[in-house]
Amino acid sequence: MKQIVFLQLFLVVGLSTFAQSEDNEIIRIQKKRELATYEIHVYPNPSTDRVFIHAPEGASCEVYSSTGTYVGTWEIQGEGISLEDLGSGSYIAMIRNAGEMVRRKFVIL
Repeated sequence: MKQIVFLQLFLVVGLSTFAQSEDNEIIRIQKKRELATYEIHVYPNPSTDRVFIHAPEGASCEVYSSTGTYVGTWEIQGEGISLEDLGSGSYIAMIRNAGEMVRRKFVIL
């Protein structure tokens, strides 16, 4: 009897997590998939002086140091952005587009 009750509870809880909560949720998931499938490159990685970020045009890129210090925000246009003014260290690029975000790590030697 306990197994049947547990199975019923599992099915109710499990099925409820897949319910659509908003009308535009499907659109947000589609945009997230588009950003995830878009080949976002940070190159060369590691680099000695310049790093380029290739992402969808119109996306923005926030860069943080490995310690969490905010470095700056750039809007991505054309062939990406150049981060040649950064010093040596590890960084995190947070690329945002259409309300979604992808993180990429890179190193400048």
